[in-house]
Amino acid sequence: MRNKFFIGGDPDEKKLTWIKWDKSLASKREGGLGIGSIFGLSIGLLFKWVCRYLCDQSNLWIRVINSIHGPGGEINCDTNTRPKRSTSGSILSSINSLKSKGVDLFSFCSRKIGNGLDSSFWFDTWCGNQPLKTMYPRVFFLNTDKRCSIASRVGLNDWSLVLRRDPRGGVELVQFNALKNVIRNTILSDQQDIWQWSLDGSSGFSVASIRSLVDSRLLVTCNEATR
Repeated sequence: MRNKFFIGGDPDEKKLTWIKWDKSLASKREGGLGIGSIFGLSIGLLFKWVCRYLCDQSNLWIRVINSIHGPGGEINCDTNTRPKRSTSGSILSSINSLKSKGVDLFSFCSRKIGNGLDSSFWFDTWCGNQPLKTMYPRVFFLNTDKRCSIASRVGLNDWSLVLRRDPRGGVELVQFNALKNVIRNTILSDQQDIWQWSLDGSSGFSVASIRSLVDSRLLVTCNEATR
């Protein structure tokens, strides 16, 4: 319908198109006409709810989600175990389906650590470019409390109190020592933990930044800007 409108054709009329519609949707700096895709806009609006969930845990609707799905909602759930018929599950499924296409929106969300009380030690991305459970899966498996906070692990001297057993050498011991080295220099403060959106750091989160990213990855583009 949008294509018919822009080329000046009626719904039932076949009219010659001089440029591919996907290329028309791309931004002008990437050789398009800057129309923008509805798909990119839809993903941006859906992810806005995810950002609201992450940034303001005091909202009533967020507390309802946590009461149903546990702390962290469904964000930290494995894709295969996440309920597909729930509203939040549908939103996350749409966002996670983009990973196979090279667009990982969660990679642009990171924790700025303050006191470490409101951040997940294993599930949040706060030390490196990935969650610690992904970087050190063998130690994560040994941990007795997988929903623990950063404050409860940083500065911990006796890890035997929080592990099911001591690492048995090999990969387990290598990952355990690497984990301790990574978090060794972490310094907590009196400030509250906050989420950061790194895709457009100058202005914070915006639907437009996601739409631009999705369109640049999925639409037909070229290196020469449209004049």
